[in-house]
Amino acid sequence: MEQKIMKSNKKSFWHLIAENDLYEMVEKSGYGEEEFVLFQKRRLRGSLLSVLAAIVPTVLINEWMAASAILFFVVTWRRYYTKEREEYQEMLYHKQVSWYVFQRLIVTYLQSENDSIYIILKKVLNRMEEGEFKTNLQRFIIDITDDPESVLPFITFAKNAAGGTDSSLTFMTALYNFKNYSSDRSVVNELSDVARREMMRGIHDIRIEKEKGFYLFPTKIHMVNVIPMFGFMISVAYYVITNNMNF
Repeated sequence: MEQKIMKSNKKSFWHLIAENDLYEMVEKSGYGEEEFVLFQKRRLRGSLLSVLAAIVPTVLINEWMAASAILFFVVTWRRYYTKEREEYQEMLYHKQVSWYVFQRLIVTYLQSENDSIYIILKKVLNRMEEGEFKTNLQRFIIDITDDPESVLPFITFAKNAAGGTDSSLTFMTALYNFKNYSSDRSVVNELSDVARREMMRGIHDIRIEKEKGFYLFPTKIHMVNVIPMFGFMISVAYYVITNNMNF
């Protein structure tokens, strides 16, 4: 019982010191609680080690520079999160591209051929590039073969392949309904509309995300220039204070 309480408190601690969206990013990247805790431990360890960098200015300049340890810790702690977020955004980008290709191929085959969903999915599978998305698609085909009446494989595939967005769940639910309950070709047109709207929205989101790097580049350059200037100003202030006040 005590061990369970300790584990619960430990879990709470790692979540408490994490950003609001960090665990969600880890989860949507295909990992779980164990990987999240390992990341937080590695992050904390790296941040604590960076504090050692404050020893140099403390020894060479003044003991006041020991306060820079806080700055080193915060910057390193934040850098781990920023890097994780960038990797997550890159993963989302590749997932979105693969998902859009999948949607367009499904709709195209449904509109032009009268094959079953199983045959169409296998044709789509052969058109996809090797990677995580193709693996998820292979698993999806096996799941609907083993359990053809269940909607769960469609929902699971939407979550694994596209992050479980509302539009992906809508698309896969409509595909399930078409497969099991309806042969109405108007459903295919609806799927086509959903795919087209999502693709346009996704392209817009991807463009905005890619442009952020260009927008922030001048700011990053400016911040790099400010760092030595800030250090110089501190040195000058320390020199003036110690000489005028006889410290």
